[in-house]
Amino acid sequence: MSLLIFDEQINRAAAIEPLESWATVRRLKDVRPREIIDDDRVPDLLRRLNHPTFVTIDGGFWDRQYRDKHYCILYIAVSDDQQFKIPALLRQLFRVPEFKTKTARMGKVARIRVHAKIISHFCGPERVVPFRKNCMWSDHNFSRLWF
Repeated sequence: MSLLIFDEQINRAAAIEPLESWATVRRLKDVRPREIIDDDRVPDLLRRLNHPTFVTIDGGFWDRQYRDKHYCILYIAVSDDQQFKIPALLRQLFRVPEFKTKTARMGKVARIRVHAKIISHFCGPERVVPFRKNCMWSDHNFSRLWF
């Protein structure tokens, strides 16, 4: 499992602590403890780490400009009161072949939309290409992947 870096907006008790038993997790502020980290500095910080996966609920990161072979960004589109779903979503997402390994995840900027049961991610510099896939995902049966 690669290093999971969580955005400051994600609740530690609801989303991060349940993952600590099976993944290496850190908060973004732990990477630079005495600094205020603006969104535009996040890609540079991620590049300095060993192929991290950045988890956020900030929709501003759902943008192809953030694609980089040195990291993965997972934007999970949930409200603050749904953050408790994040650990289960990540465990399930990491069972999908396109996200199962660190190597497979690198370079992806993905959006996980729980209510629409869709995973999307950018492929190539120009577009999001549709790809259908059946996934066995408990109560979050994501029926489409976008590549």
